[in-house]
This record gives sequence, structure tokens and C-alpha cells, in this order.
Amino acid sequence: MLFRNACYLVSRPRPAGGVIENGAIYIEGPLIVEVGLTVDLERRYLHLPGVEVIDASDKIVLPGLVDAHNHLGEAHTLLVEGWLASSIRGIVDATERIYWPAYGWLTKESAYDLTLFGLLNVLKHGATTHADAMIFPEAMARASIQARGRTVLHPQMISSVALPDARDEREYLAHTEAAIRNYHNQMDGLIRVGVHANAVFNCSRELLVKGMELACKYGVQFAVHIAESDDEKERTDSVWAAQGGLVGHMHTLGLLNRHTLLFHGSLLSEAEIDLLASADAALVHCPATNAWFGQCAYLPYMVQAGMRLGLGTDCVTHNLFNVMLSVLQHHNIMPRALRGLPAWKVFELATLGGARALGMEDQIGSLEPGKRADLITLDLQHNTSLFPLSVESLYDRLALNAAGSEACDVIIDGVFIRRHGAFTLLDEEAIIARAREWCHKFGIDFAAARTAGRSMVRRIQPEFQSPDQELDE
Repeated sequence: MLFRNACYLVSRPRPAGGVIENGAIYIEGPLIVEVGLTVDLERRYLHLPGVEVIDASDKIVLPGLVDAHNHLGEAHTLLVEGWLASSIRGIVDATERIYWPAYGWLTKESAYDLTLFGLLNVLKHGATTHADAMIFPEAMARASIQARGRTVLHPQMISSVALPDARDEREYLAHTEAAIRNYHNQMDGLIRVGVHANAVFNCSRELLVKGMELACKYGVQFAVHIAESDDEKERTDSVWAAQGGLVGHMHTLGLLNRHTLLFHGSLLSEAEIDLLASADAALVHCPATNAWFGQCAYLPYMVQAGMRLGLGTDCVTHNLFNVMLSVLQHHNIMPRALRGLPAWKVFELATLGGARALGMEDQIGSLEPGKRADLITLDLQHNTSLFPLSVESLYDRLALNAAGSEACDVIIDGVFIRRHGAFTLLDEEAIIARAREWCHKFGIDFAAARTAGRSMVRRIQPEFQSPDQELDE
């Protein structure tokens, strides 16, 4: 497969360079063979028998975006806030009143259909790789395999509530290990699996430690949400004050190492960031949803500290082009000593940065020989936002003006998942219709439970367990 005549082709984002005008890329099977000028690649590959030639005139060719944190099967949760009597105060409040009741309603069938809906959105907006933190790992895997989206499955484990896919910590650990054995590196590495304890405040010491042990056993990542909002961070710092607060507690438990993947970190101090960087922990910044709680991670300091960093949408209906705009805006106005990030760096975080955070930088995140052929195109023929363009201004336009862009073509492992603005493997209308039916049913069931005063989730352990509580248990 030879893409040629690209107006602009981004090979590897960097401060000055990485953009090829009139670019081309040659692909054999799932791998990139060569990237360069059209005239050079035509001379080497155009004459080969069976070569499919794709004209990328009036298009930008980009590395596939990497959405390093999302929850693809939770579209129905977006309905709940409109039904609440008062506004959400933070992540602890949000899990109590929105997420756990909505997760408690899910079934394997609804999780599968809603995950397919989520896949439509991430693929449509150019994320060829995504990390999905949800329940029902079998449904997550089945949907990702059907869509051929490059996926890191993060089956959620939790101690404080009983969700419908597991009754207790033992079952959570067992089905996470089963997911690793059954799906990790399936489809020639297209599907990966990590261990995911939902958050430090709602998982017991035992679940956290055993989760990390499981990650180390199989050489996969250990993912966890941390420091997302005030109601969580202030209380975790207080409960574990003797250990240095939340991050100190994690360090004491042995949860900070090269396997560690952190989501959010919106309220981390410079000292905490330094500790995470020294442990080689990775972090995914999700500015759009963090702003919902009035927070913004100190990303410029994290970059300076040398952390492995990626970007996440953290919402099934968001997209990474919008997230790039949020990064550029938020960090220019935050009143901190370090402010702002250059546009090329923002784009790098959405591609190669996310690949590094997920431990996949040797395979994805840039268009280079030997890497997987994951790429997208943006159409310029009818585009009034990405205008005008030049080699020098391309990163600025992508970070500032591409918000909401839909990919014209999406290629994963050398296979067209989306072509000329239409899906090749998925029935978009049918998937959206099915997701709409599930959301309608959820609305009816939620209203009935509220009218009857019936809880949709069962609490089984207290959250924010102090060292004394953990010893008693």
C-alpha cells in the first residue's frame, strides 16, 4: 500500500521538523516500510506488482492518535447529572451518585453494545489506539476485536462496592488474570490488557498490592485513578498523613514503579511529581474532564520532570482533537511558575507521548519504518478550520483549530477501518440505534429505582480505609 502526494505528512512530532510536504508512506502488511517524499517512494515502490496506490492529495497524513484513558461503555452515565437535585462536588460524589449506580445497571450485553458505540467515536475522531477502563472485560474485548481498534483493556477492580461483573476482590483479581491470559497480545498484539484498581481511596490495601503483584507477574501495567478532585485528595492525604499522604502511601505499598500508569493527577504537588518521575511512573492527563471538577494537572512541570505522559479523553463522547485544544488553553492561563506548552509538544502528547505512557512507543505513536501501520488522514478539500497551512504552522493549526475533526481515513495494522469518511467494518447507524435503546432503558430503570427509593449499587466496604481499619479487617 502506497500513500502518495500528501499535502503534509507528520512522521515524528518534534520542535523543528517531522513534517514532510508532498509526503508518502509505503506499507507492507501491518508494518511501515518507508516514509519520505512522494517522488522517492514512487521510484522505489510504484512498479511493484499488486501495490495499492492511495492518492492523499488534499489530505494531511498523521500518526494515529492515542487516547490513553477512556471509559467506552459508559455513554448512559452522561444522562444522570441532568436528573440530580444538586451539582456534583468531586469524583467521590460523582462515583456515589452517577457512576456506580450506572455501572450497577450494566449487563454483559449492554456493555458490549455501548462499548461498540464508544469505539465508533474514538475511531471516527482519529484515535487508532485507546485504553478502556470498564467492567465486563469479555464484552470489552469482543467489541474491540470486532472493530479492530488497537485497545488496552483495563478491567476495573474495586473493593467498596459490588458491581455486576464480580462479587468481591477475589473475583476481580481472578477475572483480571483471566482477561490477561485470554486476550493479552491477541490479534498479533492488537489487544492488550492491564491490571486496573479503580482508585486508591476505594480499593483495599490487599487489592492494591495483589493487583501490582499480578501486573509484575505478567509484565503488564498497573493502572489507577489518583488526585482527581479536592474531595478525594484532601481526604486521602489526611487518612495516610503518617505515610506522606496519598502518593507517600502508594510508595509505601510498592505501587510506584515502571509498571505504574496513573490517571489524572490533577492535584499533585511538585514534590509528588518528582517522586513519580523518579519511579518512572507514567501519567495520563485528561484536561477536559478534570476541568469539570475545577482542576488542572501541573503538566508543564511534569514535562520538565521527565515523566512519561499521554493524553486521555476520559469520556466516551469526547475526542483527542478537543483535548489538544484544552491542553493548549488551560496551561497558558494557569497561574503557575511554568505556563504553556508549544503546539508541537501538545500534538506529541496525543501521539507518541500516549504510546510511551502505555509502554508501546516501539510500535505506535509515529510513522517510522518498522512500526505498526496505524495512521489517519484529515481531508482539506472542504476544511475551513485547518486553513491556511504551511510546514511551519501545521502543529499550531492542529492544536488550535482541529477540535472536533473527524478522520477521513483510519488505518490500523495496514487495514482500512474507515475510508472516505465511512466505516468499513462497523454498521454505524445500527450501533448508534442500539446504544440509544440501551440509554432509553437505563433512563426508565434509573427513574423507577429513584421513585422506589431503591439503591442501584450495593456497598460492601468503607472507602478511605485508614491503616487501623485495614489491620482490623
